[in-house]
Amino acid sequence: MLIVGWVVTTVGVVLFHAALIMTVRANPDTSIPFYRNAGVIPIGSIALRAAGAGLLVLGAVLLSTEAWYLPFAVVLAGPVAAMAVIMVHNKRVAARVSS
Repeated sequence: MLIVGWVVTTVGVVLFHAALIMTVRANPDTSIPFYRNAGVIPIGSIALRAAGAGLLVLGAVLLSTEAWYLPFAVVLAGPVAAMAVIMVHNKRVAARVSS
């Protein structure tokens, strides 16, 4: 189950981050807020986010059968990477606006 858990979790993270990249590309000149939707929401990105979140939860459950700390690592890794992408995007937008 450990291998299946990692595969499911990886697919969930990839889908979730694909939706984020779609959103970043759809909002090249505007900042993306951390805790609400962006100004432009691309078609299909919400479905990708939902599928990715579902697979992340399933993967966390599958991984919890092996070790109790693996779900926490999975749940923290995805959002930390997403927040980094949003921060870099917002910094680039701010640099373009100020120059």
